[in-house]
Amino acid sequence: MKIGICTSLDNIEKVAQIGFDYIELAVTRIADMDSGEFSAAIHKMENLGMRCEALNVLFPGNIRLTGPEVDKEKIREYLENVFVKVSQLGGKIVVFGSGGPRRIPEGWDREKAWGQLKDAARITGDIAGKYDITIAMEPLNTGETNILNSVSEGFKFVQEVAHPNVKLLADFYHMRKENEDISVLKSVASQLVHLHIAKGSDRAYPKDLSEDLYEEFFNTLREAGYDGRCSIEGNTSDIEKDGPVALDLLRRLAK
Repeated sequence: MKIGICTSLDNIEKVAQIGFDYIELAVTRIADMDSGEFSAAIHKMENLGMRCEALNVLFPGNIRLTGPEVDKEKIREYLENVFVKVSQLGGKIVVFGSGGPRRIPEGWDREKAWGQLKDAARITGDIAGKYDITIAMEPLNTGETNILNSVSEGFKFVQEVAHPNVKLLADFYHMRKENEDISVLKSVASQLVHLHIAKGSDRAYPKDLSEDLYEEFFNTLREAGYDGRCSIEGNTSDIEKDGPVALDLLRRLAK
């Protein structure tokens, strides 16, 4: 299993020095880069031997995915532009979280919103497929959005989308926030392509086995046959101090 970390490009030297297998950047940040800034970012990664195999934060807040303001052409145009950059970075997985853009507006029909989100996922999968990139739908806790709030619901969603480039992510933090049974990972294994992890209580970097159900999580993944990527997506005030501790823990768990 490869262990990466979600952070900004500003931390890439630290990420490389700590020894993570890859860095997971935000798509929206990449989208905002001009050509010079983007070329410099690629050059920096090449010099450090660091790969950006996964990216997250797919959609900006001004693109609606559910509700009356959905504009499929706007979605498609944004994705066509940004996936060129994602491909140039060497991205293999793009996480479809975007809790704000997908949040169902008050009063809007849930079934209609579900259909709109499936349409957005299929459009995204079509464009990602041109670059051999896989989309990982991310279930988020109910404090962050009101649709796709569990791994089991995410599994149902990707089965209905039925697109070869649209699969599923499991995030330990969100699973713990929603008290979702970790054993569900075995039943969704056929669609699972990416992981995020942070301590369940406060979203800090995982640093000690006693903090949370990390062993159960990784043992279940092992039973499910998962051997892909796992990114730390959490909070720290000192990546140079906490990063190596978290990486060591996760590598021991992933063995």
